This record gives sequence, C-alpha cells and structure tokens, in this order.
Amino acid sequence: MSDVNERVVQRYFELKGYMVTTNLKYMIRKKSSGESDIDLAIFRVKPLDRAIVEVKGWHTETFSAAYFKIDNPDDYRARILNFVRPEALMVAEEFFHTKDFRKILVVPELSPKQRNEITKMLKEKYGIDILEFTTVLEEVIAATKINKNYRDSEFQQTIRLLKAYEFIK
Repeated sequence: MSDVNERVVQRYFELKGYMVTTNLKYMIRKKSSGESDIDLAIFRVKPLDRAIVEVKGWHTETFSAAYFKIDNPDDYRARILNFVRPEALMVAEEFFHTKDFRKILVVPELSPKQRNEITKMLKEKYGIDILEFTTVLEEVIAATKINKNYRDSEFQQTIRLLKAYEFIK
C-alpha cells in the first residue's frame, strides 16, 4: 500500500493522462541488503512518455546540495537515490521493455539558492529530473472542481471539500 505522499503524486500524473503502477519491488545488493521499491512507474501513450518516480515526502526539510553529495552508501541520505541503483533500473527496464524512460525525483522543496545547482547536478550525474511537491499540490488543487465528485481519489475528494467550504481557493 502506498503512503499518502505517493498517492498525491500518483493523482498528479493521472490527471496528466498517465497510467500509474505503484511499488515495483527489487532487491538491494549491498552489505545491508534488503527489499526496496520504485514508488511509481508511469506511462502515457500520447505523447509517448515513460518514467520511474521516487517520492520523498520529508516535508519538514528543505533539500540542499549536501543531500545529494553522498560518499558513504550507508548514509541514510543514500536511499534518496536507491531508485537509480542498477537493481532498480533493471526492474524498470523489464517493466517497460526498454531502457528508454525518465527518472523523476519528487522532493518537498529545494533550497531556492541551490535549485539550479541541484537540478543540474542530478540531471548530469544520474539523469534525474526534479519535481517539487509544491508544483504537484498546486496543479492538483487547480484541477479540482467543487461541483465534481472524485470517487476514484480520496485525496482529490478531500481537496474538493476543502474548496467547497472555502478552506482553500
């Protein structure tokens, strides 16, 4: 079962016309081995797009460049990049039947002063695109109408109610 952060991001991509699969499992091969998962695998036919998505819902933190300069693989921050480990990429390649897919990391907020540095570093080093949680929330809120029932999304139904009772605009 996905956590609420993953459900929010799932809805964001569904509203953009993607089919979404959650929790593609893989085994981590290292000293402290274990099972992990790719949070979301997304696919859209027109225009064609495929991606694996890692959702980090650490909403009390602002991500700085230091989060991504990890020398020790046992550092707790290393799990941010687990979804681009060879084991994870192999599972994604099997799922999509191709090596042609994007890698998206959803983070709460990037340090405004370091946003460009972080985005460039992750793209160049790992091929990762960044999506900030604020963008996800803003777009889902904007797409939610108060006169429509969202039975297929508890999250969007909650947004609808908050809008209907004017807690949010």
